[in-house]
Amino acid sequence: MAILKVARLGHPALRHKASDVEVKDIKAGKFQPLIDDMIETMHAYEGVGLAGPQVHLPLRIFVFEVEERVAKRRGIPQLGAGVFFNAVYEPDGDETITDWEGCLSVPFLGGEVPRYKRIKLRGVDHEGKGASIEVDSFTARIFQHEVDHTDGRVYLDRMPDLTTLGYTIVL
Repeated sequence: MAILKVARLGHPALRHKASDVEVKDIKAGKFQPLIDDMIETMHAYEGVGLAGPQVHLPLRIFVFEVEERVAKRRGIPQLGAGVFFNAVYEPDGDETITDWEGCLSVPFLGGEVPRYKRIKLRGVDHEGKGASIEVDSFTARIFQHEVDHTDGRVYLDRMPDLTTLGYTIVL
């Protein structure tokens, strides 16, 4: 496994819509090494999600996990590791929650971003099977954030008030 280079804000890889992944390639196991590398990279940076464009790959793939140590330190719910290919979501209702959000591609900054409280996510799992899930709160935020990356967007694009943008650590 390897830690991949993460694209930072300003790199064109982050601003292009990613391409769908061929289901036959997923079923053939061609993406398992990439999935493993993306999860290792996400852990190394203490992230909770990582999308293909963030590692310079124009593919609709994202991985996610909230490890126990990260959950405890940040005061957020733990979430097991997983991957989605070709994911899209739709809101499950109109309710939104505005909360703080950061990104591995925008290091040391964070801000308040409104997101749907509940969503229905559809895509393809690691075996190439169609998958759908209904999630809410923090998990819904992670999935919306990562799908945005596959659509060429970053969380800053969703911030209605940039005055909430600030440093997350003291340098």
